[in-house]
Amino acid sequence: MLEETTNNANIITTTITTTTNEPTLTQYEAERNARIQKNIERMKSFGIDDARKKVMTMESKHKNNATTSLLSKKRVKKRSENATQMDRSKQPRRTSSRVRGEKAPDVFVPDERNLWEPTYNEEIYTQRQVSNLGDRKSEWQLFVSGYDQQGRRLYDNNRGVCCHQCRQKTLGTHTTCRKCNMMRGKFCGDCIFMRYGENVLEINENPEWECPVCRDICNCSFCRTKKGWMPTGNMYRAAIASGYKSVAHYLVLSRQDDEEKAKLCEEEAERVAERLQREEKRRIQENPELYAKEQEERRNRPHWLKNKK
Repeated sequence: MLEETTNNANIITTTITTTTNEPTLTQYEAERNARIQKNIERMKSFGIDDARKKVMTMESKHKNNATTSLLSKKRVKKRSENATQMDRSKQPRRTSSRVRGEKAPDVFVPDERNLWEPTYNEEIYTQRQVSNLGDRKSEWQLFVSGYDQQGRRLYDNNRGVCCHQCRQKTLGTHTTCRKCNMMRGKFCGDCIFMRYGENVLEINENPEWECPVCRDICNCSFCRTKKGWMPTGNMYRAAIASGYKSVAHYLVLSRQDDEEKAKLCEEEAERVAERLQREEKRRIQENPELYAKEQEERRNRPHWLKNKK
């Protein structure tokens, strides 16, 4: 029994000593280490090891210099900031007028008008623009071309033409400018008649016709806004009642730069307006039934035509 225990102890001690000693290398590992050592010696003979050490030394020096210069810049910046703070501390402290006990200045109000109200430029026309006004030989029947039998406009995205004045893409007869030949020269028959006093059929027969934009007399909202003028809105009936042929004639002739000619045009327009009023009264007196029928038809019109003449 005693011999068995001693044998076991010897076995344990031998296993411990073998585990604590360095592991034995195999033949492959020994050959590999020999090749590595040989390559290292060969690189040393070529001088590669010395070059590597030299490069590493240069990099470490450059890194140290960069760190030193960076730290010096930080120190310089900090010193400048400290100097600035010291200069500010010497200056008197800024305070508001209320803390200093000063009286607040009075608020200046230029006028009592609404500051949100838009302002417009003065609207004056030259004699060249007066001479560019159009005319017609025959009248144009309104609300027929480009309308159906019920008085509704015919809109068409494919075949329709967009009018520069009303900006509606509809069917019907439109103008074509012979000068610019652009979309801004497209006016429907009703707009060119009411706004400029011209007949679209006569225009299309004229090979030298120029649109109102090229003649600098366009009164659409876009063109007037570009010039700083107020848009006119629907003022055809007001222009006709004042004795002018169209809206363009009313605007240009009444606001031309020559005051004497503008006064003469206003006097002529007043005479035309009085003549039209007399003719309308005589027509009503001679044909009261026809007038009543027209009023009834106007009341029975669709809602989109009730305000049209």
